[in-house]
Amino acid sequence: MKDKMQIMKALKLIFSAMLVAVLLFFVLGEVLLPKDNLSEQEECELFQADWVRELPDGSTEPVEIPGKCKANRNELVRVTTVLPQNQKDAWFCIRSSQQDMQIYIGDELRQEYSTAGQRLFGINSPSAYVFFRVYERDAGKELAIEAVSDSTYTGVLGDIHTGDQSGIWKQFLKQYSIILMVSIFMLILSAITILYSTMLSYVAKTKVEISYLGWGLLLASLWLLANSRIRQFLLPNITVASNVGFWAVMLLPYPFLIYVNQVQKGRYQKFYLIVAVSTIVNFVVSTALHVLNIVDFLDTMIISHIILIALVLLAGVTMLLDVRSGKIKEYRAVAMGVVGLMAAAGWEVYLVYHPNTSYSGLALCIGLMFLLFTAGCKTGIDLINQEKEKQMAIIAGQSKSRFLANMSHEIRTPINTVIGMNEMILRENKNESIREYAQNIQNASQLLLGLINDILDFSKVEAGKLDIIESEYPVSVMLVDVIQGVSFKSESKNLKMNLNIAEDLPCVLKGDEIRIKQILNNLLTNAIKYTRQGSVTLTVKPQGTKENFILFISVEDTGIGMKQKDMKRLFDSFLRLDEKKNRHIEGSGLGLAITRQLVELMGGSIEVQSEYEKGSCFTVHIPQQIVDDNGMGKLYDAYKREMAKKKEDKKLLFAPTAQILVVDDTKMNLSVVKALLKRTGVLIDLATGGKACLELCREKVYDLILMDHMMPEPDGIETLHLLQKDEESLNRNTKVVVLTANAIAGVAQQYLTEGFVDYLSKPLVSEDLEAILIKHLPSDKQQLMDKQQLEELQTRQQQPPNEQVASDLTEIDTRLGLCYCSESRELYGEVLKEYCKQAEDYMEKLSRYYTERNWADYRIIVHAVKGTSLTIGAEKLSRKAKDLEMAASENREELLLSESEAFLQSYREVVKQAKLLGEKNA
Repeated sequence: MKDKMQIMKALKLIFSAMLVAVLLFFVLGEVLLPKDNLSEQEECELFQADWVRELPDGSTEPVEIPGKCKANRNELVRVTTVLPQNQKDAWFCIRSSQQDMQIYIGDELRQEYSTAGQRLFGINSPSAYVFFRVYERDAGKELAIEAVSDSTYTGVLGDIHTGDQSGIWKQFLKQYSIILMVSIFMLILSAITILYSTMLSYVAKTKVEISYLGWGLLLASLWLLANSRIRQFLLPNITVASNVGFWAVMLLPYPFLIYVNQVQKGRYQKFYLIVAVSTIVNFVVSTALHVLNIVDFLDTMIISHIILIALVLLAGVTMLLDVRSGKIKEYRAVAMGVVGLMAAAGWEVYLVYHPNTSYSGLALCIGLMFLLFTAGCKTGIDLINQEKEKQMAIIAGQSKSRFLANMSHEIRTPINTVIGMNEMILRENKNESIREYAQNIQNASQLLLGLINDILDFSKVEAGKLDIIESEYPVSVMLVDVIQGVSFKSESKNLKMNLNIAEDLPCVLKGDEIRIKQILNNLLTNAIKYTRQGSVTLTVKPQGTKENFILFISVEDTGIGMKQKDMKRLFDSFLRLDEKKNRHIEGSGLGLAITRQLVELMGGSIEVQSEYEKGSCFTVHIPQQIVDDNGMGKLYDAYKREMAKKKEDKKLLFAPTAQILVVDDTKMNLSVVKALLKRTGVLIDLATGGKACLELCREKVYDLILMDHMMPEPDGIETLHLLQKDEESLNRNTKVVVLTANAIAGVAQQYLTEGFVDYLSKPLVSEDLEAILIKHLPSDKQQLMDKQQLEELQTRQQQPPNEQVASDLTEIDTRLGLCYCSESRELYGEVLKEYCKQAEDYMEKLSRYYTERNWADYRIIVHAVKGTSLTIGAEKLSRKAKDLEMAASENREELLLSESEAFLQSYREVVKQAKLLGEKNA
């Protein structure tokens, strides 16, 4: 066996030596040995002669070939010369550049080139080499070339080669074979890239960005092949090839912009979108113009060049921006490739304008292949990293699953027992102190259970589906709640809790208060846990502007700190750093991971600085919206004010003069709203659909409309739009609140955009419903009172006084008047007497100011009538007075002249009824 292995080894060495010898012989022989190729005898040279151009008027002028004759589009250019007397049999070749060409020797049409009869569309014939034969007998004859073109190539005549046909071919192959081979290589490479990317995306189940470069390379190679100088020797139909070449250039920007956008992770997508749309529009318009024989591709190609230049500039600018922001590291290799492509493009421009254009396109090919190489390196590295992450995720997932299974059982069981037993205490115990303690336990338990459910719901954490629900919250209450929750932990360890809370923090912000509390709680608890002695410092201050407000939070401790090597793993889930040293400290390793996720979900950032054995500082920036930008002041003073305000805010709404309309296609929902608002005294009209709503809105003015969204045609949004456009409606400008079961994120902004002033989610809660009414009803039509006051008022209303049932009191609502007089009939009687006494003076002044057209003083008196009339319950008159006050303020004299007499008549009637009511009340 050993002998056989030795023999095989010897044979491999012999084979290698033979192969090297053959290759050396091939290379050295071709370079050093004498040439014996018969094709070397083939001839090809440039035809030199004196040329003249025959002008349309019969005159002539000398011209140079190669060169360009001054001519208009579609003008026939005819140049002539005399063949030499020693002319031998030979082939001549001249390139037609987008021209139709005829070649005469003497009077004989020796050769003609035009694709007009064969091509499907297009104005000009594609560029091609035109061969024609010259014989010895043609010596001394006139050689005439006629060319015509409807393009910028009008009058262009190139080199004329003469010699053997094979010699001329060989000359062309020498000039253009390199670019041809590179083009074919690129075509093969692009096909391999596309196939490889497709297979990889199918196997790895992931998007492979490099596939876009494959398509770009394919288009570039098609362009080079289709526009090759020797395409007519390779392809059977050069017209088709010419069109394909133009199309390839038009489409070329698209795959490259998609690729760059992908590697830049869509940061500049809106700019790339403009280039993409321009590419598609250019393709469609240029093709249409070409097919309809209006404008040839050649003339519209400048647009394609501009788009390509725009793409190059855009890629360069965006890469510079990423260099500045540090994000270039995400695709550093690709950026190098793009820079290389730009350099190659510059080289290409130089070659185009260089006299020797044999290598036109070569620089671009090299740049494209360099970009493909760098992109391939990035793709390979990404796939390797992805596979590593996949394996690590599998291992971590198994660990997390086991952890969650245990934690779910160990935590849910005792906390559910706590909640259940606490509920029994609340039901059965009447001691107020004990009930207060139990209520606190219930609140804390529910909050804790909610947070634990989020933590233990692994799919939510991993998928990033934790909901961010924004609402308005007082900053002082949020901070004190968290501080009080952790203070007992710091006190138990004799740690000093330093509070550095800025007094210029806005009083009220809008954001997810619960999640911010969770972030603060995690950071403070963590700091206290890992600090043996010293202090924990909480800093909260405002940053940014009013429009772009940032809540700055910093938690600094004098604890054990972290090693620099551990910092990268700090926010990993289920990981505790230096666990052997910290095994006595409780914790699951989830706190910081969840904290970072919550911060990022709210569009913020979190940073950490730490020094081992000296302490750590966590810094959080969270964008919030300012609701009240007044400075908060000292933390606990602000907290006391907010708590006092909360007690005041527990007032109940009473609005017996307010008129609202509730729209819902379900009668049960209407009944619910009516029942929930019963104690408010609000006057309610009900509509079972959009059409009924529109009809009622033409008949009566409402202070507020509550409208369901999901109704049969028209739905709530359509009804709102119809209402706002209905010129016959009395409620075109009335506020409308939408009722909806749709409570997903972003829905509030959607409804506000449609024109609603607010929204309520179903099922409706009475407190929320009353809060909406308090927010949107006119302030002069609502009263806030505590529960006892409201119950007493409703009891008296069940036994109405004689004054309220008087049939002749059509202008005064005594119930409303009593409401404004704190339900004191004695006080109400005094107010009625004073009202009547003032009325005589007011009516006299109103008449005089009306006659004098003194609207400034008129407005002052009518303003006084508005307020006093509402106080006695004359709401209709008060409303009329308000309209006249506005008219006087805006100097709308026409309205004042037409309405003042009627107003005075109504005023007299109210005074008459007030006197009658005062007598009865006495």
